[in-house]
Amino acid sequence: MKLKQVTFLASVLALAACGVGKQEGEVRFSGFAPVNSKDKDVREVRTFCPGCGEPIAVDTARCPNKRCKTEMSWRADYRCPSCKGSGYCSACSEMEQAKGDCYNCKGQGVLIFQGQSPECPNCKGTKKCPICKGSMKCDFCDGTGKVAKDIVKAKSAKFASGDVNELPPSDPRLPAEKKDDAPKEEPKKDAAPPETKKE
Repeated sequence: MKLKQVTFLASVLALAACGVGKQEGEVRFSGFAPVNSKDKDVREVRTFCPGCGEPIAVDTARCPNKRCKTEMSWRADYRCPSCKGSGYCSACSEMEQAKGDCYNCKGQGVLIFQGQSPECPNCKGTKKCPICKGSMKCDFCDGTGKVAKDIVKAKSAKFASGDVNELPPSDPRLPAEKKDDAPKEEPKKDAAPPETKKE
């Protein structure tokens, strides 16, 4: 009886050492959370095959690449990259905003400058952090500290389908025109033919 158990355990360990089994699909989070209302949200989620590194949709069980065919699994949730799993608003933490108040006007809604009191341009008079709306919860994970697989799937769908620019959204440059889309020059019709010299 003991010999069978030892043999079974040895075979399980051998399989584990060989790496047999499903690999976990690769999820990459990039970009930073906005800190004020003028910042553009450039956070992205990209998903890849762990075998060949090709972009792939979440919940894909087997890589469609004929040379790869890696079988993979996907986690139910991922640690939130914006709040690093804390659940707190990264703008409130970074700008030291107490109680979810706007850092620019210190929760007043207006700025007093040279006897004038214009509306705060950061919170637009709401007195609250424009990112979390005063809740102090991370806007990416809704304060849970984890990003669910469904959210990862939705946010990475555009990338996985290949419908994405070469430049990240934070890059101010315009993407390069494709050769097919470039305007073609038309031949000049009004130009007179070159004169020939008479000898």
